[in-house]
Amino acid sequence: MWGLVAQKGTRLLLRRLHLFSSSTVCRGAPPRPAELPGFMVEYLVSACELSRAEAVKVSSHLAHVRSTEKPDAVLRLMKQQGLGGAQIRRLLLFHPTILVADVEKTLEPKIGALLEAGFSGPELAHLISSSGISLPLRSVLHRIGFWRDLLGSNQNLLKALHKNCGLLKLRLEEKVIPTLSFLRSLGVSGENIGTILMGSPFLLTCSLKRVKAVTQQVESLGISPGSRMFVVALCKVSGNSQSTLDGKIKFLRSFGWSQAELISAFRAFPCIISISQKKIQTTMDFLLKEAGCSPSYVASRTVLFGLSLQRRLRPRFHVVQSLKIKGLHGGNHDLYHVMKLSEKKFVDKYIVPNSEKAPELLESYLAACANSISG
Repeated sequence: MWGLVAQKGTRLLLRRLHLFSSSTVCRGAPPRPAELPGFMVEYLVSACELSRAEAVKVSSHLAHVRSTEKPDAVLRLMKQQGLGGAQIRRLLLFHPTILVADVEKTLEPKIGALLEAGFSGPELAHLISSSGISLPLRSVLHRIGFWRDLLGSNQNLLKALHKNCGLLKLRLEEKVIPTLSFLRSLGVSGENIGTILMGSPFLLTCSLKRVKAVTQQVESLGISPGSRMFVVALCKVSGNSQSTLDGKIKFLRSFGWSQAELISAFRAFPCIISISQKKIQTTMDFLLKEAGCSPSYVASRTVLFGLSLQRRLRPRFHVVQSLKIKGLHGGNHDLYHVMKLSEKKFVDKYIVPNSEKAPELLESYLAACANSISG
């Protein structure tokens, strides 16, 4: 008898559990059941255009999601604001939980505030994808105002965000303002600080200790804070470690440059720091062996390393050599003067005036430039 009672009790318990489970599922009425294996992964791949590897990573932050109702609403709002697939993908990779934010209470008020701040259309879409939508409303408006005042316009702010999407998340009082104060104490103007932000926004996101170290590195190259090239050098040096910089200096010394010539080289063209050793070596071989320049001549004209060997240096050198052989005007002109001219000015000054006596010049010059591009 006790066995019969136990069986009835078991059946009753199972029936109640079944009814409870069924009622729970019905009340939630999710558009897509989370119980299916890979539920969010499949959703992120199909609806958000993420790769499977990206979807697995993002879904780890959304394990609690039981319905696509909120994600669908968020994606709909993002598309309404002009975000394309790539921008939505970027936003989700950096801020996965945005997909379950409340559209009416959280996202729409933020978007309204950004519109009032002067962002619209593609600018608004860019700002949203750069994490502007993920921050607290008061915080994001304060930080947008700060960076916009520093950079001068919404467009410049968006350019800086494109290089460093983390700008809006920085703690201004702790991270940014001390660095700005230090740069200003060196005499760096607000305009030049804006240039630093546009050229190397990461410089203002690193520690003050790192900024001071980079400044010392630049000064060791003979470039003082008052120099017009200081800002350029600061941006270039900040992207290299001390060991990389030491290696580049050692490499440049191999050309026989003295300490004074080395300093002259950096002052003339700080960007040489970021040019590969292979390109420098190839260009130097041309300048010394083909063009007949001396190492000292090159040291004070290092901007030549920033020009294309195949599309500018070699084709123009051959033009000048042809003029020199024929005894025509321009054949004895300084190499640097020839190379720094714009394309139109070069053609007008060296090819057009000699077109009757050397008609082949234009054709050979254009062919040399074309071959370098196709090659």
